[in-house]
Amino acid sequence: MIESVADTLRKHRSIVLAFALAIVLFLIGTVQASGFASYDHIRTVLITASFIGLVGVGQTFCMLTGGIDLSIPSNLAGAAVLTAFLANGSSAPLIWIIPMVIGFGMVIGLINGLGVAYAGVPPIIMTLGMNSAIQGLLLIYTHGGLASSAPAGLVNFVDGDTLGLSTMLLIWVLVALVATVVLSLSTFGRKLYSVGTNASAARLAGVNVKRVLVIPYVVSGAGAAVTGVLLLGYLGQAFITMGDTYLFSSAVAVAVGGASILGGKGHYIGTVAGAIILALITANLNLISLGESAIDIAYGVILLVTVYLATLRLRGANRWPRALRRGPGPNQTAVEASHGDPE
Repeated sequence: MIESVADTLRKHRSIVLAFALAIVLFLIGTVQASGFASYDHIRTVLITASFIGLVGVGQTFCMLTGGIDLSIPSNLAGAAVLTAFLANGSSAPLIWIIPMVIGFGMVIGLINGLGVAYAGVPPIIMTLGMNSAIQGLLLIYTHGGLASSAPAGLVNFVDGDTLGLSTMLLIWVLVALVATVVLSLSTFGRKLYSVGTNASAARLAGVNVKRVLVIPYVVSGAGAAVTGVLLLGYLGQAFITMGDTYLFSSAVAVAVGGASILGGKGHYIGTVAGAIILALITANLNLISLGESAIDIAYGVILLVTVYLATLRLRGANRWPRALRRGPGPNQTAVEASHGDPE
């Protein structure tokens, strides 16, 4: 039993280390300010983390394939602005506005996915171009100004509690459960890891690689749209730059949680830890009166370190003969050989 637990911890060591770092950051904050460990502050930190975590679902899926979605900021802001404009302060129309807005987000993700999978456009170029296009449309649509205020019904829903738990946190928990099941137990999850580890081997094993590559971007588009609607309710106002903070925070959260930017390795549970870490870093920097610039610097440093470590991993892998790195063994199928470690 003890050996089994030890093996599990060793297999998922990056996720364990991420949660350990979150605990250390929490203790540091507690030492700096007595109110840091209060219920209200913990609730605020976790809600802040939940927005990063929600956009991080699709980002996790994309990065597991070796891609990335940089259209999240404008997709998120577009969903919030469109919801606010169409609702115009009324809660009643939300019943059809929200599904429509999420549908638009999925269409944007679908275009990204088709461009990456079928047109062969590099993910960073495809999604960054889409981000710029949506941002331009938002400037035209809003005339560079603010949208209408959030409907009262949406504000009350986001700020309220459900079953004694913050509604935002409950939504995040449910999303985390679904994402965990998909990545750990579903056929699609296995295909996602195999494509991210070695697309050629996955293709030889009968996996429709292009279809698998499209789905993460659709999920990311839906996640960004849902987050935008919820963030509208949380802030009470929509504006075209409200998604800018999520340009890299979602990717950094995935990377900090132990995922490889090269694809094939990672899990959403790690992204949950990464989102909490980023929220705690922000809270700690605010305690010592360091503003947005310090937060941006911290995110940048984390991302650079992650890229460097991934590069070292790639160099280490390239030292092995190709047959040992990628080829299936005598009693191993191509999918098993290409299956990434879901750490």
